[in-house]
Amino acid sequence: MENSNTELLSGIYKLSKTGIEAVQTVLPKVEQEALRQELLEQYNDYKKAADESERAIMSYGSVPKDINPLSKAFMWGSVQLHTLSDASSDKIAELMINGTTKGIIDLTKHTGTCSDADPDNLEYAKAFIKNEERHIDNLKAFLC
Repeated sequence: MENSNTELLSGIYKLSKTGIEAVQTVLPKVEQEALRQELLEQYNDYKKAADESERAIMSYGSVPKDINPLSKAFMWGSVQLHTLSDASSDKIAELMINGTTKGIIDLTKHTGTCSDADPDNLEYAKAFIKNEERHIDNLKAFLC
């Protein structure tokens, strides 16, 4: 059974892995160099968070669970569908903002249900959320 620490860290891990998948899915569709750079920065942040949260989960004697293959397939299909007729920077930024916002909501719920987690882990989750909010603000520049 997961304790609050591994549950919270698992939330960060899953969101990071989902973010990595999302960026990898949309990146081939991106033509604007500035948006490509923003997404690569977001990808690097997700990769770092996934690695850090994985190590932290393992330090509690647990093994991180990857995202469900069905969820990956659904995300890929959703991106393909939503960019079929419009793969503009505006549309890609909108998709990424929506996904990032959903991640913030999910992790905020985790911080509430895992309020008895170690203060360092709660701060790490809050820092992750703050970084996600920064990415949303950066992506807003690509909305028309």
